[in-house]
Amino acid sequence: VTTATSLVTSMIPQSRTVERVVHATNNGPITRLIGTVDIDGGGTNHPLAEASPCILLDRGTIPKNDLPPFGEHPHRGHSVVTILMQGKVKSWDSFSQKESVISAPASYWVDAGRGLFHDERSLIEDEDDPSQHMSLFQLWVGVKEEDRQKAPRVQIDEQLPMLECRDSRNEANVIGKGVYYVGEPTSIETPHPITIAIISLNAGEAAYRFPVDPAHAGFVVHMRGTGVCYGGTSPQEENDVLVLHHNSGDSERPFLEVVTTGDSNGVEFLICVGERIEEPWCKKLAASGAIIAKTPAEARSIAANVIEMSKAGKEGGSFAPFGL
Repeated sequence: VTTATSLVTSMIPQSRTVERVVHATNNGPITRLIGTVDIDGGGTNHPLAEASPCILLDRGTIPKNDLPPFGEHPHRGHSVVTILMQGKVKSWDSFSQKESVISAPASYWVDAGRGLFHDERSLIEDEDDPSQHMSLFQLWVGVKEEDRQKAPRVQIDEQLPMLECRDSRNEANVIGKGVYYVGEPTSIETPHPITIAIISLNAGEAAYRFPVDPAHAGFVVHMRGTGVCYGGTSPQEENDVLVLHHNSGDSERPFLEVVTTGDSNGVEFLICVGERIEEPWCKKLAASGAIIAKTPAEARSIAANVIEMSKAGKEGGSFAPFGL
C-alpha cells in the first residue's frame, strides 16, 4: 500500500550517494589519488585504477623552483588538466611551441589527441616563502577513440568563475565559496562534458548541494576538515577519494549533498563529475609521460616510437607533436 507520505517522500530529489572510499597512496611530494600501474607494471601501484571520467589524479605541493625534473615528456590519447591552486608554473608544449607563465588560481588543459610533448615546472622566486610554493592537482581525463585521433589542443584559463555556496536548508545563509576550474562557467572547452570545482565550506552546521547531471559519474576528494558527510558517507582521512554511485536510479538524484556538523572546523573538497567514457583503454608509461591507446599492442608500439622521438628531441633540442 502506498501512503500519501511515502509518495511525497519518493518524489523529493535525493542526494547522490557514495559507492566506495579509497585512501591515498603517498609517494614523496606527490600523492596518488586515482590511477595505478601501466600494462607492464610500471608506475605507482594504487587500489583505485580509475574513477570515470578520470584515469589518473595526483595532488602535490612543490616547494622548490624548476620542478618536477621530467623535462619535455609525451602524452597521447587523453586530456591532461593541471588545477593550479597556488603559485606559478612555466608551461611549454610542442604543438604551440610557446612557453607560458600561469598564475594561480588557473586551469591548464591539454587535449593530447594524437600526441604531443609538454613540460611544466614550478616558478618560485623565494623558496622560503610558503605562499609561493606550487600547490596543484593533475588529472588525466579519459576520452573517446575518435578524440585520440585528433590534433592536440592547449587551453589556459586564469579568469576562473567564483561560486557562492548557500545552505540548502536556508538559502539566505552563505556558508562558503568555491572556484570552478573546468566546466560550463569557465572558458575551457572539453571533448565531453566535465565539471571540476573546489569548494570551501565554513565551520559549523550546514548543508550544501552541488548540482550533478543525473547521467554523469564522478568523485569527491576530501582535502581537509572534520565533521562532514558527502552523500551520507564520512571520509576517514585527508585526500580520501569518495567515488559516487552511478546507476539507473540516479535520474532522481540531481545533486550531491554535503552536510557539516556543529563541530565541523571547516571543510574543503574537490568535486569532479562528467560523462562516462566506457570505451576500452590501455596505459603505457614512456619517456616520463604516458600513451593511452585502445589495445596493449597499440600502446606499446606507439610508446616505442615516442621513446626514440624523445631521445632525438632531447639531443637535438627540437620536439614536434608526434601524432601529426
